[in-house]
Amino acid sequence: ARFIERFSRYYTPAVMAIALLVVLVPPVALGADWQTWLYRGLALLLIACPCALVLSTPAAVASALAAGTRRGLLIKGGNALERIGRVKWIAFDKTGTLTEGKPKVTDVVACHDEDQAGVLALAAAVEAGSTHPLARAVVKEAEALGLTVPAATQARAVIGAGAHAWVQGRALVMGSPAYAQRVVGLAGTHLVLVEALQLEGKTVMVLFDEEAARVLGILAVRDEPRPDAERGVERLKAMGVHPVMLTGDHERAAGAIAGGLGMEYQAALLPADKLRVIGELKAKGGVAMVGDGINDAPALALADVGVAMGGGTDVALETADAALLESRVADVARMVALSRATLANIRQNVVVALGLKAVFLLTTVLGVTGLWVAVLADTGATALVTLNALRLLRFRDSASSDRSSGSET
Repeated sequence: ARFIERFSRYYTPAVMAIALLVVLVPPVALGADWQTWLYRGLALLLIACPCALVLSTPAAVASALAAGTRRGLLIKGGNALERIGRVKWIAFDKTGTLTEGKPKVTDVVACHDEDQAGVLALAAAVEAGSTHPLARAVVKEAEALGLTVPAATQARAVIGAGAHAWVQGRALVMGSPAYAQRVVGLAGTHLVLVEALQLEGKTVMVLFDEEAARVLGILAVRDEPRPDAERGVERLKAMGVHPVMLTGDHERAAGAIAGGLGMEYQAALLPADKLRVIGELKAKGGVAMVGDGINDAPALALADVGVAMGGGTDVALETADAALLESRVADVARMVALSRATLANIRQNVVVALGLKAVFLLTTVLGVTGLWVAVLADTGATALVTLNALRLLRFRDSASSDRSSGSET
């Protein structure tokens, strides 16, 4: 659209100058009939009117945005729609994006003289105010067991440093094993247990008392990949786009999920590390980031296109350029396909608009076609461009067909 606006700044004055020359040169230089060449000059102006050219992009974009919205792809404007079809990399967060975001607590191990129920209750107290899927899983498990969760004060989430709160006079933290190791240290038996749980593809969290420098318990949570995640990853690779998973999880847990989906991954990343990786991928041909949480917001903003899962946090949804309302991984591939179809449609529209004008400009100057044909050609080009753009309202791709077949089955 910006290119066509720039083009029109030169195109319109140039056409008006050519039309003036058509009117003046033959009668003045060759003694031709004024009325004939005035008529041809006016017809030329009508033919050259850039209505179809100017309409070629916004009509296609409007149709594509409407088609996307009908399919749960909410795209915030033509700029994001254009960019996502050109990226070479798509980075995914793991929890709540590639996975269902409905993790379940699988293991609770009490350390020292703590008991299992007490550890789970304290962990639920620390995580009670958080909206993160892992935090909700801990709280839900405590509620399911009917545990009494103590009140927490000064609860806060620290990016890259877990959840902090004061509970029963203790400064408790729920963080990753790496963070716990840096702050209070983990015993050898703890490290062996953590490694074993991570090899099973589980996300491990450590509950510890920050002031007493004491580990209270270790919890493991597993979140299964979304049913369509593998198909969505395969579709992207078939389209020439490289999917990569970026996660704060440990290498082993991340590898278990990424290996099952057949994609590259980088693990144990802090939010600052994700920004670094996104910057590197931008330099390799452009990157879109798909995420759902507060920690993903900076990466969503830095990426060429940020895409938020519809069930994600408000911060992620507001930061992103697009949202997947039905939270399907396969919809990322559909969005790329829609973008590419839109760009192809725009190119078709430009060729039709300029091609028709070139033909009728020539025939008008030669006197083969007249004013009425010029009117019809201008109107016809506009109609053709609009009708071609409206074809995007019926956009279908193979992923959509797969989904329809699956639902019918």
